[in-house]
Amino acid sequence: MILHVACLPFPSHQGTQAAIDAMLSASVDSDPSTHLLTYSHGAYPRVTAYGHHRIPDFPKVRSLRSGPSWGKVALDARGVASIRDLARRLQPRAIVAHHIEAAATSLAANVAPVHYFAHTSLSHELPVYFPRVAGRAIGAIGSTLERSVCARAAGVAAVAPSLANLLPNASYIPVPWSHSAERSHRHEARAALGLPLDARVCLYAGNLDRYQGWEDLFDALTRLRRIVPGARLLVATVSDVGPARRAARIRGIENAVDFRALSSERARIEAHAAADIAWVPRRTTGGLPIKMLDAFARELPVVAQERAAAGLPVAGACAVVRNDDPHELAAEAARLFADPRAARGLRERASAYLRAHHSTAAYLNAMRSWLGAANPSRTEARRRVPHPRAERGLPAR
Repeated sequence: MILHVACLPFPSHQGTQAAIDAMLSASVDSDPSTHLLTYSHGAYPRVTAYGHHRIPDFPKVRSLRSGPSWGKVALDARGVASIRDLARRLQPRAIVAHHIEAAATSLAANVAPVHYFAHTSLSHELPVYFPRVAGRAIGAIGSTLERSVCARAAGVAAVAPSLANLLPNASYIPVPWSHSAERSHRHEARAALGLPLDARVCLYAGNLDRYQGWEDLFDALTRLRRIVPGARLLVATVSDVGPARRAARIRGIENAVDFRALSSERARIEAHAAADIAWVPRRTTGGLPIKMLDAFARELPVVAQERAAAGLPVAGACAVVRNDDPHELAAEAARLFADPRAARGLRERASAYLRAHHSTAAYLNAMRSWLGAANPSRTEARRRVPHPRAERGLPAR
């Protein structure tokens, strides 16, 4: 039995949470005793096929945002006791800790071998949350924490090849992602979202944290509208859109940017159906933009910056452009608008890429290989918290 730990709100429509849910849903088919521990709050209720447990709801943290906070630190501290309690009852042979916070918490609990599953690079991402502090110093702190966790973990894995290359002795494990079954017609979706039927719509579906580099999209739209006057940007997000509205107003394109809440699966379906292409920027190295895989799955042509490609073999499945270059984002969007055949080719190759590289079988095979050494030695077994009546298959709390 494997216990997964993720110190974050769950479920939500954010990329990391969606990736973890996809992993656990794939794992439960081969291991029905799969369990997950998360924070007590989430964006919406969800019944899972795997056991879902929650850290006690104190202090009451309700934010769904990424990034550090004192409230999260307090919840992580409580998570140590929650992990120990679950270990007594479930007797996991290993813990898979998603993100650095979960890894540190699981190592502190000291109840089973901890395998660290990285979803982002702390040394690259942490500085963007402290713009007024010297980025190099903050990055060094993040790097030190990463090295410490990696050194103590029984194994290290990452969601993307580029991230695996940043971490010592890390394995790349693909996130399982399948084609979306439910769809919506473009006219219906645009009518529901109040978008012009004849517009050329570029979609950004994700949060508005600084590491995303979403500001490039507003500069790209300014350039694109000189070539394609009817071009628009649809920003579908769960984030506060105030900064993005100001960015659009400063550039004089506020009337060409539409904001919609990405607060349900139906909203996600409509956003993708209403768009002509998806733009995927990225300001920091490391991590996997799940929004790229989601656009592939919903058969939407993708224009991604090189960092967003994350070292994956996506050449041909999407148009990859230089980092931090709004001009190239605009030029590729204009090319795809003018060449439906090229756009169709991207969609077809993206579908083939998903089937080949992000299938459930590819994920499970990689996980089995990575966890192959998870059978604890006698020394590790003695470190477990004993329990004379280990309970199996407990229902989710």
